[in-house]
Amino acid sequence: MATLPKTKRDAADALRRTIRGIEEAASPEQPRLPLGVSRIDRALPGGGLRLGCIHEVAGDEAATGFCAALLALALAAGPPGGRILWLARGDDLYAPGLVRYGIEAGQLLVVSGLRRREDILWAMEEALRCRAVRGVVAEMGGVAAVS
Repeated sequence: MATLPKTKRDAADALRRTIRGIEEAASPEQPRLPLGVSRIDRALPGGGLRLGCIHEVAGDEAATGFCAALLALALAAGPPGGRILWLARGDDLYAPGLVRYGIEAGQLLVVSGLRRREDILWAMEEALRCRAVRGVVAEMGGVAAVS
């Protein structure tokens, strides 16, 4: 078998690692966040949403509630003291309304008025590096990235 030049070999190795990561993502050994609805959890690979990943949620006000419910589950699943960050494009998020989902005011930091996609993505990336942040919602205009 002919050997590939180093750059092509490196690219092939990187592709193999990527494929292996995708295949292992469905592995039950990966940490998961069960949603608590057995029919949904059974349908999800590994019995829940994979932790440490970005999940996309699209919709209207119902999507806001779904994101809030996911973050409340993430807060409850971890050790006490976790915080969540909500990166909002506008100023219409009614933070006291999130209490009914299980998110207390002291657990939530809202940054509103973000307009540029680059700013939202930068803030999300920086927040996810912080161990105190349990999850982030980044409103991207019609789509929310939840991690």
